[in-house]
Amino acid sequence: MDFVHPSTRHRSRPTVPFILLCVVFFTMPSDLQAGNVLITTSLGEGSHYFVGKTIGKYLVKHGHNVTVLISKAYAYRAENIEDSELNFIVFEQTAEQIASVRERHLAFSKNALEPNNVAYLLKMMKTARQGVADDCDDLLGRNPDVIHQIESGNFDVVVYDMIWLCSLLLAMKINATAVLSSPMSLPTFTAYAHNPVNLAYVPSFMTGYTSSMSFLQRVNNVVGNQGFYPVLEYMNQPFNELRERHKIRPDLTGTISELVGIYTDLFLFNLDFAVEFPLPLLPNIIPIGGITARPVSPLPSDLEAFMQSSGDEGVILFTLGTYVSHIKSEFLEPFAEAFGRYPQQKVLWQFAGEPRFKIPPNVKTMSWLPQNDLLGHPKTRLFIFHGGNNGFYETIYHGVPAIIIPLTGDAIDQGVRLKHQGFGIVLDKTRVTVDTLDDAIKTILSNKSYSKMAKVLSSRLSSRSMHPGDRAAFWVNHVMKHGGDYMRSPLKDLNFIQRNLLDVLGLFLVVASIILVIVYNCVRCSFRRCKRIFFSSKQKND
Repeated sequence: MDFVHPSTRHRSRPTVPFILLCVVFFTMPSDLQAGNVLITTSLGEGSHYFVGKTIGKYLVKHGHNVTVLISKAYAYRAENIEDSELNFIVFEQTAEQIASVRERHLAFSKNALEPNNVAYLLKMMKTARQGVADDCDDLLGRNPDVIHQIESGNFDVVVYDMIWLCSLLLAMKINATAVLSSPMSLPTFTAYAHNPVNLAYVPSFMTGYTSSMSFLQRVNNVVGNQGFYPVLEYMNQPFNELRERHKIRPDLTGTISELVGIYTDLFLFNLDFAVEFPLPLLPNIIPIGGITARPVSPLPSDLEAFMQSSGDEGVILFTLGTYVSHIKSEFLEPFAEAFGRYPQQKVLWQFAGEPRFKIPPNVKTMSWLPQNDLLGHPKTRLFIFHGGNNGFYETIYHGVPAIIIPLTGDAIDQGVRLKHQGFGIVLDKTRVTVDTLDDAIKTILSNKSYSKMAKVLSSRLSSRSMHPGDRAAFWVNHVMKHGGDYMRSPLKDLNFIQRNLLDVLGLFLVVASIILVIVYNCVRCSFRRCKRIFFSSKQKND
């Protein structure tokens, strides 16, 4: 176990002037309750980690002490000078398990070109299922020093990511308030918070539908949505076994999936209705769409020189994200050839390793790019990327049109929203060619409507009362001080019959049946009486 405190990682900073301390003290909100927050997100890698640490930075800004729990596999995160305000706890894993952690992340790269269908999704889940449980077992069973430090850390809140529910077990173990953080939009997943979702107009995960669905699409939407939850139960089953083995809160009833909605006080979802399809949300579901997007910082001098060298043509930014670090050259070669058709257009390409094909002279490859700062640069004309939700919101925030090539997970949903909002083009990853790329790039650069719409969405997204990071910090502080039980949905206390009003419908059917029986008998009696009167009158006349 390694505990890394900011003060031990860097040289001491100059003493803050006394007058500044006074200003901070007297201007600090009176209801601020400084607390200790533990953040756990996907062991320390990928977009999930970036969202988690960004929430942590804003919590520090609002006066809280924040500690981030990461795996030994990504211990280098604790040495990043940009995150010096955060504390880190690194839990130990065997060399074999560290290799397993990295291999699971690499699986996204190795399988990124497979079709986005149910078979692909099940394959990726099967790959991760036991591995994430083993990581949890390592933490709970083989890191007594870390567990002791967490138990004695007086943590008020645990901010956890739903892809690693070991974090929820930690919150339950130390009786801390639990806050779920989702870097993905996933509107139908708000059902975990017992938030009613109408599948008639709320598209489910990875369906590729908009809010306007045909009859068959609505059928598929319902079937896909209802079929996904048993799959999640299967994925989460190992955590139920771990909970039982480690005797974590046996007084709480329900599976780990059910406890997500029962135990969690607050849900932070990376969505914003500036671009999302509308749906009603409960008060404990807080939209923080675009939390990683921010005003630009100056670029390194060499990168700034490259941007300025592009002249009026500007720069195309191309990245396939942090998860997709290794991918077949056959897939990437058409990009190089397509970029070569625009010799006056500069291209920045995030590329890990050495390319095995010729890179055109107008293209600069780098292993890592400051994506947010480049998107906010006035020379950036187009963003080509894999469809990650963070990148989706960053390109909107900075008003840059985009081409999405959905590779994994929820990227297909970002593609649908991009196309629906009209600020970009979506390409099928299984049909990417030099010509399809060339046509898409040419269309975006020549048709100003895409850029215009991107600016409209940027203005809409920026027109908000506070930054999503400040909003997240405000609400975490709120549940720390007041709790969040009062915001929970009453649906959690209702059974299936009550929740779906089947008992009320049953009563209506009974009442309707009684009325119909009464009406039938009244009509029948009236008919008989009329019949007797008619025949009696006829006999008298005869």
